[in-house]
Amino acid sequence: VQAERKLAESEAAAAALQGRWASELPGIAPEEAVALHQAMQERDARAEDIKERLNKSVTFLEEKEQSVQSLQQKLVELEKQLIQWQTEWQGNRKQLAEKEERLRQWVGEQRVEELIAVTQSQLDGLRKAAADSARRFKEADNLKQESAKKDVMARQALTSASEHLEQAQARWQQLLDQSPFDSEQAVLEAAIPADKAERLAAEIQHHRERERELVSQLRELEQKLGGAEVSEEQWLACTERLKLRRAEDEAALSAKARAERDLEDVQQRHVRWTELENKRVEVSHHGEQLSKLQAAFRGNAFVEYIAEEQLMQVSQAASQRLRFLTKQRYSLEVDSGGGFVICDDANGGVKRPVSTLSGGETFLTSLSLALALSAQIQLRGQYPLQFFFLDEGFGTLDPDLLDTVITSLEKLHDDRLAVGVISHVPELRARLPRKLVVIPASEAGGGSRVVLESL
Repeated sequence: VQAERKLAESEAAAAALQGRWASELPGIAPEEAVALHQAMQERDARAEDIKERLNKSVTFLEEKEQSVQSLQQKLVELEKQLIQWQTEWQGNRKQLAEKEERLRQWVGEQRVEELIAVTQSQLDGLRKAAADSARRFKEADNLKQESAKKDVMARQALTSASEHLEQAQARWQQLLDQSPFDSEQAVLEAAIPADKAERLAAEIQHHRERERELVSQLRELEQKLGGAEVSEEQWLACTERLKLRRAEDEAALSAKARAERDLEDVQQRHVRWTELENKRVEVSHHGEQLSKLQAAFRGNAFVEYIAEEQLMQVSQAASQRLRFLTKQRYSLEVDSGGGFVICDDANGGVKRPVSTLSGGETFLTSLSLALALSAQIQLRGQYPLQFFFLDEGFGTLDPDLLDTVITSLEKLHDDRLAVGVISHVPELRARLPRKLVVIPASEAGGGSRVVLESL
């Protein structure tokens, strides 16, 4: 009921609104009103846009008008400045013409540059002459100052010499009055020449030195004598003994010099003897070595020695390979008679003959010796032997030992040695990478065929 009432109210309100619409907007349907409203909104939006653009255009035009006014003012100022510059240029041009006329009156028809060059050259000459004059004036002034100094020094020296002369004359007169001579001429006649005076002074000096030496010797003799007196006979005897001792001393010195020369000669001879003795010992040692080599090369001794050394090397290489093949159980040695002996390392290192080995063990031993001998031949030969063939013998090996042997043979490829195996053992054939299979002749009369198979 309430809903119906609300519906009735809503219908009444809608009828009232429609009546009001028909009275206020006659001739316009409600559907057209929506389209007209949207059109009016669009026109309003365009009007607002145009109004905003007009506002911006007005501001832009005002700014441009101000810029035009500013440019016009600057143009007026520039025209004024141009007129001022033209006026100044005309005045400067007039002054230039006047100065050129004055310059033409001064220099005539000559070029100013030439006159300037000539004037500059004259000026340089005058400056150089002035510099030379200043230098000569300075030198003259220096000479004048030095001359003045020398003049002052000469005057001082003259004054001093005059004073010394007066003093010397007074001293000479005083000494002449005190001397036994009557006059200056007598002194000159009694004067001794300078060279003779020097010689006499030297003799006097020598005599005085000799006198001092003799006095010193006498004093020393008096101290040694201690008051005793020596007769002339004793003095002569002492003198003779002194001469004799001096002669003996000279003879001893001569003998010492001769002994030193002899010692030096002996030392040099000893050095030479030592060199020869060392050379003799070396030659003797070489001779002994040659004798031993001669004895060794006599007969088959040397060949047997080389064969024994080669056999030892082969046995050592074979022993290492046998240890690998037997898992460190057996090794190979050479007895004193040159035969092979098996060393059983798994049984305390007991040595036993090779005849005690089983068939498989004998094959492993033979294989080790063959590989070692092949390696020696490969090493010593002039041309490499790169192939090695084994014929059967693998049938006596158990599977584990067969695997060990095949692994050892595969490693031989690292030694640049190819091993060929002749065998009918299937396990061995399965391990070989390449095989030459020999197919026997058929009953139809065809011959044997060889086929290459690869894994």
